[in-house]
Amino acid sequence: MIYSFGYNATWRVRVDTRHLPNLLGLFRIVATPALYVLIALGTPTGDLSAVVLLLLMAASDIADGRIARKLKVVSPLGVFLDTISDKIFVAGALLPMVERGLLPGWTALIIIIREFAVSGLRSYAAAEGEVIAARQWGKQKLVFTVAALIWCLVDAAARASPGAPGALLTLASLWPLVLGIALVWTIGSGVEYFWKAMPLLRR
Repeated sequence: MIYSFGYNATWRVRVDTRHLPNLLGLFRIVATPALYVLIALGTPTGDLSAVVLLLLMAASDIADGRIARKLKVVSPLGVFLDTISDKIFVAGALLPMVERGLLPGWTALIIIIREFAVSGLRSYAAAEGEVIAARQWGKQKLVFTVAALIWCLVDAAARASPGAPGALLTLASLWPLVLGIALVWTIGSGVEYFWKAMPLLRR
């Protein structure tokens, strides 16, 4: 199905809906530098804008796979974009947050190492003719990680805003609990991938 958009007859953009999942993956990659800059600004406006952008990215990550399956347009390119785009935008948020001192560096290190390790494992499996599909722990890990990042940014914005309600400050200060859950899921999902791939690795 193709839709046409435009304000007059001489300028129209034709969008083939079959490409929508891939476009959503590209959106997350292309928008990552903007996410980095917004967080690096270190202002309440920048942090809240980054929260909105993170929510859009997370929503697009959830939507693109479902759209691809519904339209029956799952492709190697789509799988590739879906696999790397979430890792790119999460890293794009982690790095400036570590630079600002919002997150300890070791948390970002754990998350990034896990992503490299699992990506390497899946590439090795593909070279051996096997596919390691995304697992439930891995999908939940992304949700918890993005939630922790958003929560942390809201806390930073609230603390930098004079007159922020005390209840909001108290609630926002609980973000380390969510980050802790994200780290547990990060490590657990990584262990699960390697445990399931043990027969392949032994060969």
